[in-house]
Amino acid sequence: MDKIALRRPIFLCGMMGSGKSTVGRKLATELEVPFCDLDEMIVEKAGLSIPEIFEQKGEGSFRALERKLLIRESQYFKGVMSLGGGSLQNQHIVDHLKIYGWLIFLDVPHSVISDRVEGDANRPMLKAGSSEKEDNASGSKIERLLEQRLPLYRQAEITVNAGDRPADEIVHEIIKKLTLYDGFNRR
Repeated sequence: MDKIALRRPIFLCGMMGSGKSTVGRKLATELEVPFCDLDEMIVEKAGLSIPEIFEQKGEGSFRALERKLLIRESQYFKGVMSLGGGSLQNQHIVDHLKIYGWLIFLDVPHSVISDRVEGDANRPMLKAGSSEKEDNASGSKIERLLEQRLPLYRQAEITVNAGDRPADEIVHEIIKKLTLYDGFNRR
């Protein structure tokens, strides 16, 4: 495969457990560009894990830091960035990311997401506001979050049906789709 030159950064969006970090790392390696995980950046800046931020400072504080870092970094970043599942908080953020880079949605069915994140203690959104254990186990919390976030995710320039597909296959589909746009040049 010919190598391609990335002119604009790539922002991977989708639900928790959709594979954004795994696919993002492989995509960055394939394109020979830097990789950044927004959640890791938040942890580094806050000096706390994501569950600790939620517990000690609340979701509002987490979202404010997430928004601040995303808006700032997206203007200068050159590579592939995986976003948190709730990073697309509003229309302003979606529009901002699409101005500065390619927004790509990894679309994964809620049943696959539920299987991947079930019992993961590092997923505070599955705990936040949920008083019933059955709510988490049934996947209905994930379904509600997905329903709320889909209108923003679906505004991505590119959607890849990721499901249970191998990360390498998803990466090659992303590259194939991006080569149809002017944002890629052959090297």
